Amino acid sequence: MKKTLLTSAILAAFASGSVSAAEVYKDETHSVDVYGKIQGMYYDSKDKGEEGDQSYFRLGVKAKSSVSESVYAFGRYEVEYAANTNDDLDVRLGYAGLGNKQYGALSYGRQYGAYTLVADFTDVLYEFGGDASGTGTDAFGTGKADSLLKYAVEFNGATFEANYQLDNNYEADKSKVGETATSYGLAATYGFDFGVNVGAAYNSGERLTPNAGDAEMTALAINYDANGVYAALLYSFGENWGKKATSINNTDFTAFEAALGYDFGNGFGVLAGYNKQEAEVGNVTTDTVDYYTFGAQYKYNKQFAVLAEYKSDQIKGNEDILALAAVYKF
Repeated sequence: MKKTLLTSAILAAFASGSVSAAEVYKDETHSVDVYGKIQGMYYDSKDKGEEGDQSYFRLGVKAKSSVSESVYAFGRYEVEYAANTNDDLDVRLGYAGLGNKQYGALSYGRQYGAYTLVADFTDVLYEFGGDASGTGTDAFGTGKADSLLKYAVEFNGATFEANYQLDNNYEADKSKVGETATSYGLAATYGFDFGVNVGAAYNSGERLTPNAGDAEMTALAINYDANGVYAALLYSFGENWGKKATSINNTDFTAFEAALGYDFGNGFGVLAGYNKQEAEVGNVTTDTVDYYTFGAQYKYNKQFAVLAEYKSDQIKGNEDILALAAVYKF
């Protein structure tokens, strides 16, 4: 297939916004899918730094081809543009790899770390959430991260992921350019036939500050997803979750996340969440994350929905936020 033909097909799918245009190319051995999300969103808050337009647009491409009867190649690229800034497109994902239906898949590039497999149990809220568990973009390979080599396999209801990050200096200050820190993560989940899933994850990342201990985190989670009900709990603990180039050290963290929702089956759904994180240095414990959320969503169809979510922040000095959004997915 010519490159110009593929490019034209992708642009046509984007311009039309049609779900039927998501699969832009397919033959006996190769397929290319385009997907995206357009979210018009406004934050209402007394915090002027948070209040205002939060709209964004995402576009992604996924490709897969057969190498042999049992081996396949795959790749994914996803970008995001925030409408309230003049910044360039933000590359969220960009990786490629090889997979085997029986033995799993190996990939390299910018992708999600293994820790996310378990953190996602409670990171399901409409707009907020996922702030307490230790997961973060470009933070020790826990969330979306560069230079990530990952292996993933599924068998008999179980999923296992492992990753190694070759270069963990994304947030290093200018004086440390050229220095390299690494990270690694392990995660496993198991799903029962009656809707319960359990998971455990561990992640460790080096930091660039001299004599600084590694950032370590462990997460345990459980959820229930059946009969219109979604309920999830996550407990995580570890140490030194600060940014890689900062001086935070000898700090213990504990965190708790919860989510509870119900889908009424007529397009209407509700979802509530709780995020709590504590940092302990010596005998002093400080709340670093502490908020509740309450939200509702109405789906007109599989593509378009409107939602509202209220974040009630319990930390002194932080303001509450009401998020209002219209979402179109393709």
